[in-house]
Amino acid sequence: MSDPLDDFRTPQADENEPENVLSLLGDEEQYQEEYSSKKRRLEYFRNGISADCEIHVESTCADTDIQSGNVCYRKFLCHRIFLATASEKLEQDIYQNKQWNGVLQINGVSPESVEIFLEFIYTFEVTSPNVQLQLIGDIFILSCAYNIPELMVKFSDLLKDKEWPLEGIFPAFDLAFRHNIAELEYACLVKILENADQLIQEPSIMNIQIYALNYVIQLWLVTELVAPNDLVQLLQQYQEVNDIKFSNIQKFPHFTKIIKYFPNVLLDAEGVITKY
Repeated sequence: MSDPLDDFRTPQADENEPENVLSLLGDEEQYQEEYSSKKRRLEYFRNGISADCEIHVESTCADTDIQSGNVCYRKFLCHRIFLATASEKLEQDIYQNKQWNGVLQINGVSPESVEIFLEFIYTFEVTSPNVQLQLIGDIFILSCAYNIPELMVKFSDLLKDKEWPLEGIFPAFDLAFRHNIAELEYACLVKILENADQLIQEPSIMNIQIYALNYVIQLWLVTELVAPNDLVQLLQQYQEVNDIKFSNIQKFPHFTKIIKYFPNVLLDAEGVITKY
């Protein structure tokens, strides 16, 4: 009969052990090689060594490399081969656009987010000190525009160890809720619970979609972190800011679902909360 503890015992050394040691040494050498390669690529990016193209991003004139009229740009020196192999969209922009002059302009996002984006392209990692909650929207745009979902995953993971400004929590939660980014959504919910007393007064909650608001209201109700009267006042403000009445056929039906959590709430003829 076999001993049930056999699976937990340390195996005896055998003739194959030297191969295992060599295998471990090989893994260590491979790790050192990969680390050295990433370090070199990062130096190429940060120092613009042998760069053969540029990326321009609109920026404030206080932090700029180029000025064209009233518009200022931050310039990143890059390498076509790194960009083209990272994304099919970048490959098209660089090699299939016959009008391309060696300068790629990225609009609608911050220079800080583009720096993180490029660092990821060169090293497949995010280590920039620029990682902060306020950039989550820009990183999402870049991740989607160039079909690099791993960038969003890496960035979201690093956010867990950063300080979260209160004004950035609800925009991040709304983004995660809207696009089903599970890990980011969970991280936001933890912050929403931890900071309930302050977040009930946070103006940015007025801008989240009504489905996300429903989730937050339920969470605070169930955990009893926010008094029901305060939640009704929040609903009143949200209704006013977003003009949610009977006539708003898009939002009002879902708004009534939230109101049902508070049986004493009464609506007037236009569907506005009047008493609770």
